[in-house]
Amino acid sequence: MASVAHQMAQEFSQVKAEVIEANEFPELSRRYGVSGVPKTIINDRVEFVGAVSEAQFVAAIKQAVPSTEEGSAPA
Repeated sequence: MASVAHQMAQEFSQVKAEVIEANEFPELSRRYGVSGVPKTIINDRVEFVGAVSEAQFVAAIKQAVPSTEEGSAPA
């Protein structure tokens, strides 16, 4: 999942990817309820545990982007 996230960030300037090692940051792990890895969290709106396809990852990004009704540009 980390490589897909970084690939998305390289291809799209609107995407920023950070990979955190859960064991090295236990406070963040507790804060985000990490119970398994990989755990992906997008904009604190969408999260999932485990690997997903690239298409599912893109769909999750689109789901996590604020809608135009919230004052943001469309995805």
